[in-house]
Amino acid sequence: MLGDLIYEAAGKVVGMRVLDDNGTMEITLDEQGKVFGIECSLTLTAAGKLRPNGMQYSEGRGFLITKDGDLATLIMSGISIPKGRPPSSSVRGATIFNTQSPKLARLNSVVCVYEGEVNEDNSYTIKDWEWK
Repeated sequence: MLGDLIYEAAGKVVGMRVLDDNGTMEITLDEQGKVFGIECSLTLTAAGKLRPNGMQYSEGRGFLITKDGDLATLIMSGISIPKGRPPSSSVRGATIFNTQSPKLARLNSVVCVYEGEVNEDNSYTIKDWEWK
């Protein structure tokens, strides 16, 4: 069951490279959003592997910094489902955060599930909810 909205943001792919000739790619994302309603930025690097059905499975790591300087790290995994002209896709997955910040401490006790929409220009929106 979904719980509270934990995080929401808009972002853009800022880097991309091919890791091997088997379709593994690395992307770096830069987001501006809110965690628990607090303004923040998030940077994430993920490696994704294309599947025969056109979907892509990805795993990544990143960090989130609030406007007050509070920091959280994260790991994520998910799938991208193509829709229309690449890179247009819907993304779904899970995120786990870790922080030493008292203001963000709740992140240590939740698993988030996310959904996002990627546009043709590599911009996207994303939302993470608590998974109860």
